[in-house]
Amino acid sequence: MGSARTPQPDLRLFVAVYPPERVARALLAELDALSIPEHRITPVEQVHMTLQFIGDTRAKDLERVRESVERSVSGIHSFMLTPMRLLTLPERGPARLIAASTDAPAPLLEIHRRLAHRLARETRNNASDRFLPHFTLCRFPRGTVGAPADREIACEPFRVDAVPLVKSVLRPGGAAHTEIARFPLADD
Repeated sequence: MGSARTPQPDLRLFVAVYPPERVARALLAELDALSIPEHRITPVEQVHMTLQFIGDTRAKDLERVRESVERSVSGIHSFMLTPMRLLTLPERGPARLIAASTDAPAPLLEIHRRLAHRLARETRNNASDRFLPHFTLCRFPRGTVGAPADREIACEPFRVDAVPLVKSVLRPGGAAHTEIARFPLADD
């Protein structure tokens, strides 16, 4: 009898920006001022901005993905990121989530552009169209209506000095995130 190889499961990957814990807590606290329907709060340790969703990736391709992320951040300096307002997404139709949108500094947009060029499975003519920098704060059940959130927030800016490559495992209670690698940005 020959030995059968057990196939390794795919890794569900994305590249992200995580705020410091104090900023994530402050962003989540902004939800307290809203009167919103049933929702699931994002755990403080999972508040993040997705720079590029890579999706299901074979374990044997992980090194290629790591190299692509490393090259995508090469030469880009750390930068300040400022949360600016709460908003409901999508803007039309049933609400899926409430997010804190941020400003869009040039280094952030350049990292996103490079990642999309190297890792996006479906490319767009303009890699930055439809990219709305934001942190998801809560999610709604399918078909939720009456969850408008559109207001400015006062939240401290923070320095982004690295971007992690993250593995996400979907579970009934929400996703679990595990950092696979961290890619530092250049010092100022």
